Amino acid sequence: MRGIVLLFIFIFHFSAQSQTITGTVLEKGSGLPLPYANVFVNNTTIGAATDIDGKFIISGTIPDQFELVASFVGYSTVSVTINRKGKLSIVQNFELELLEDKLTEIELKAKRDKSWERNLNKFKEVFLAVPDDPYGKDIEILNPWVLDFSTVKPDKGFNYTQATAQMPLQLVNNALGYQIDFYLQDFRMLRNASRFFGQAFYKNLALEDSLVESKWKEGKELNYQNSVRHLALSLLLKNSGSQGFEFYLANAGVPKENRTNDFYYELKKSIIPVNLELIYTKPLGNGVYRIFLPERMEVHHLKKPWPNDYYTNIYHAISWIWAPSGYFDVDRNGTLLHPTQLVLSGFIGRQRMARSLPLDFVPDKSFDGLLEDLEVFQNRYITLNNLRETPWISLNKSFYYPGESLWLGGEMLYQNATKQDTLSRVVYVDVLNDQLKVVHQEAYPIVNGKIAGGLTLSDALKKGDYLLRAYTRWGLNYGERDIFQLPFPILNPNEIIEHREETEEELFGDIAVVYDHSISDSVFYRVLDLVLNFQDTDENSVDANFLITALEESVAVELDPKFRLENRLDWLDRALPVGFDSRLPFDIEYGISVEGKFTPDKKRASLSTVITVVRDDLEDFGQVKSDSSGRFWASGLQFLDTAHIAIAAVDEKRRPYGKVELLPFNSPLFKGYFPKARYQLKEISKESESLFDLAGDFILLEEFVKEEVKEKETMAQRNYSYGNPNQEIGPSDLETKTMAEILGLLRFNIASLKFRNYTYGDSTGSPLLIIDGVSMAFMEKDAFREMLLGFEPSQLHSIKVYNDNISNVIFGMAGYSGVIMIETKKGARTGPNSDRKFNSEGFQIFTVKGFSSFSEFPKDPPSDQYLKKKPTIFWDPDAQTSDGIYRTKVKVPYGVNKLRIRVEGMTLDGEAFYKILKIEI
Repeated sequence: MRGIVLLFIFIFHFSAQSQTITGTVLEKGSGLPLPYANVFVNNTTIGAATDIDGKFIISGTIPDQFELVASFVGYSTVSVTINRKGKLSIVQNFELELLEDKLTEIELKAKRDKSWERNLNKFKEVFLAVPDDPYGKDIEILNPWVLDFSTVKPDKGFNYTQATAQMPLQLVNNALGYQIDFYLQDFRMLRNASRFFGQAFYKNLALEDSLVESKWKEGKELNYQNSVRHLALSLLLKNSGSQGFEFYLANAGVPKENRTNDFYYELKKSIIPVNLELIYTKPLGNGVYRIFLPERMEVHHLKKPWPNDYYTNIYHAISWIWAPSGYFDVDRNGTLLHPTQLVLSGFIGRQRMARSLPLDFVPDKSFDGLLEDLEVFQNRYITLNNLRETPWISLNKSFYYPGESLWLGGEMLYQNATKQDTLSRVVYVDVLNDQLKVVHQEAYPIVNGKIAGGLTLSDALKKGDYLLRAYTRWGLNYGERDIFQLPFPILNPNEIIEHREETEEELFGDIAVVYDHSISDSVFYRVLDLVLNFQDTDENSVDANFLITALEESVAVELDPKFRLENRLDWLDRALPVGFDSRLPFDIEYGISVEGKFTPDKKRASLSTVITVVRDDLEDFGQVKSDSSGRFWASGLQFLDTAHIAIAAVDEKRRPYGKVELLPFNSPLFKGYFPKARYQLKEISKESESLFDLAGDFILLEEFVKEEVKEKETMAQRNYSYGNPNQEIGPSDLETKTMAEILGLLRFNIASLKFRNYTYGDSTGSPLLIIDGVSMAFMEKDAFREMLLGFEPSQLHSIKVYNDNISNVIFGMAGYSGVIMIETKKGARTGPNSDRKFNSEGFQIFTVKGFSSFSEFPKDPPSDQYLKKKPTIFWDPDAQTSDGIYRTKVKVPYGVNKLRIRVEGMTLDGEAFYKILKIEI
């Protein structure tokens, strides 16, 4: 999460009496009056314009201490801090200096390019509103062209992007009813933190009708509630509880990795309730108070319902506040006098200009904080938009031939990245011809938001334009805009696409890829040692996930730049159409799914029952419940190609009854126009074989064939092929602790049979228990507890746990609630296969298509076999940096002298990039 320090310069104390401020605004040097200059009390609605003689008068409730600002277009802005000391009348004159280098609006607009637009978008996220804030759509900058962006490289610390403005930023906030002139004094934007401060003059917008007035009033009241002012005032008045605040010490002594998402488990461990009497406040005089904070505080906003991902069993907003000096100073209204004294994060750190209020705003005394803007944050429209996802796919090259290998890679984009674990883990890829017929349909797993796979094109495909479509079943709830489309041609073997030289645009804000390489020769191929260094424009190293393809020089890298990732990211900025709604007929898939309908034997029997699903010989299993119409949905199966799935409703005596039928899933109908790639063909005279990409592009020489070395590692040593666990208990603990203590270390609740922090309270049944490689299927809860507690820890070799949403995927439906794998010292079984067989009598057996199997690109061919000359020399769809560096070895066939390397992906903080590197071998 990007940190933000929101700074306004002000000192603000109100008095009950009406006061006046008078003076003149003159041009420095000449002494001429400046008519229509603005003079205002910073960050308030209190101000006035000068008359023809440069004179002004401000009257009203003026604070005891304040900052008075004078500004005029084309002149420097001047401010002065004033302490009235009880005076009812103040005289203050200003002299403003002419800025000679002021550019016109036309000149400013002419300087703006695509890189400036990218920085403007980032600026808006820091300055106006966080991306998911619905208030963001109601505030705009009327004159964004006054902004300039530059890179600052300090002697110490990180480089940062700085924004400056030659004139005041003119904002209109239609949600709260303000026009704001903001005089930007400093704006600094790093990759993971930002801050800005300046002076603001608020003006009330003209009212259109009573409904608008009511909307503005309610919006102001709602944004005052749970603000820093509200929080600080509640501490001064010692009424935080009645105002809906609870305070906890965030115990820094508890390691982050030991924390859970269970609030009640963490209570009095990593968070300690605070007695408000311990929060000491001290008057400093002249209406200023100092509030002392002992440590970093966790604040619970009890009257602010809010979807949070920090705790799974808490449903209100949570903030964190920290005073680096141990205290912060406020006035009698709770106004923070020195914003750098307080570091804010969480809910309270979300405020940007879209939610800012002038400091002279006073909430309605009758407002009790019970009104909540649930309609904004919990209405169906916002919920639906937050759950949107779409794939982006790229191919290893831009064109293909019949019978050739096609490799693909990409990633999922999410409107709300925090929902990623909740959303799809299966992506479908269809290939359509220009007659809209699906010639290939494949399914690939989504792993940590990444997509990788491939397919072999049919050798019966005809020359023409084809379309790759990628989508998730859940994404079909949202219509065509969430389906990704990528056109590509299939050519005759004697044709090639004429290569066009790319003219790469250098943009401010782009990620730079600095590369180094060396070449070494072997008997069978050449080896390119490639090092890529990723840097931002401030020359800081950045980490990124990306795909990389190396092509023989004659092969066109891309046909149309509009299908790049950076352009697909525009999807993130396109919200659902106003009024959009969906019945959500498609479910989220956590793996291969089966959907069907149950029909009981007896007419009056319930259609709602437990459905048992078993893959092959108990290689995976699970139980789901059909609804009142008999419809059932089971997801999470993990297998390649096809499998036999046994399905039945089972009664109390475990006897199948009734019948089931599966409902097929079909590709969505094509709507809209068929996009075609732009290209020109030319004939080739060289051997067409050298232009083909195949999964095994090397020549096997019999004299170099070696006998396969048999692996001696046991199945148990390799965790029975299930990968690495999240946690492991070894002999040192097993010899000294009881089973109850060990289960505590594993954060497993034996009473509820739940892993704390990972199953999120879902009604998912018991975890999967595996003993010496054997899955204990369909265990009742009492039997599960009895078996688990029946083990003597000292007789066990290890206990391994898979209990997150990544490691447990391989176990399919059976491991959805987590997995406990126990290996005994006397265990004789060597793997998951055992003499235990599944009795499928009474079950209906269906053949179900699973994930598409495909050979990975042979980027690491045998060291003693020749490589064929081919178009794609290297392909890695899941490349990652370490400290900004990526290293790889590219095996290059002899005869390939030049490479074009395409690098495309996204930094860890979401900035897309596309680079072409040209290397001579």
